[in-house]
Amino acid sequence: MFRLTLPLAVSILLAASIVGDAQAKNDKDKGKPAHAGKVTGSSGSGSATDVAVGAAVGAAAAILTDSLLSDQDRRIIESYYRTNTVSAQALPPGIAKNLARGKPLPPGIAKKQVPEDLRTRIKIPSGYELSQVGTDVLLIEVGSRVVTEILKDIVRN
Repeated sequence: MFRLTLPLAVSILLAASIVGDAQAKNDKDKGKPAHAGKVTGSSGSGSATDVAVGAAVGAAAAILTDSLLSDQDRRIIESYYRTNTVSAQALPPGIAKNLARGKPLPPGIAKKQVPEDLRTRIKIPSGYELSQVGTDVLLIEVGSRVVTEILKDIVRN
């Protein structure tokens, strides 16, 4: 069973509600001519479903813009990897492009915990882990494996 954070659960429910309402409207319009119910000369940007999906994506993106790591935590992480030698190998391009904020960590990807002395210097929210994946440092929600923060190419040999 996946454990969702409250903001993510709310955005999923919001998206489902909006898409469901738009789908119900589209179902009522079946059997009518294509031009029925449309105002001529308007600058409509698409179907109700398109608008609903856009709104849902916007709501989810707004939630994802909230950062779980403070600017100070980010500076501490960057400083740590600038001053300490840690072995890292860049991810292959195909895997690296699948690594994105708001998406689950791709299966089979090799991750390792950041060093203990770094972990004790920053605040990691409960239910999350800070991991090194290739040359990136990620904050991952433990239950769902969703990537919530990415610090790209921060680990240097």
